[in-house]
Amino acid sequence: MPTYELLCPGCDRDFEVALQRFLRDADRICPTCGAGDAEIRITGFVTSRPARTSPEPRVTGFAGHGCCGGACGH
Repeated sequence: MPTYELLCPGCDRDFEVALQRFLRDADRICPTCGAGDAEIRITGFVTSRPARTSPEPRVTGFAGHGCCGGACGH
């Protein structure tokens, strides 16, 4: 679920909005002062996938057994 971090230019308050859709203009309303022009802050990206434990990419051949599936001995 996307979480948007917003900043209200009127009262300088940071707040978050979690939505199951893209952010719309109606979602940019500040909960403190009611201004409707909150700006999106780019803070990072969150994913549900686990972090990579190795910096090296895994490279495998055909079915993981070399160029010929292991029949040629390579």
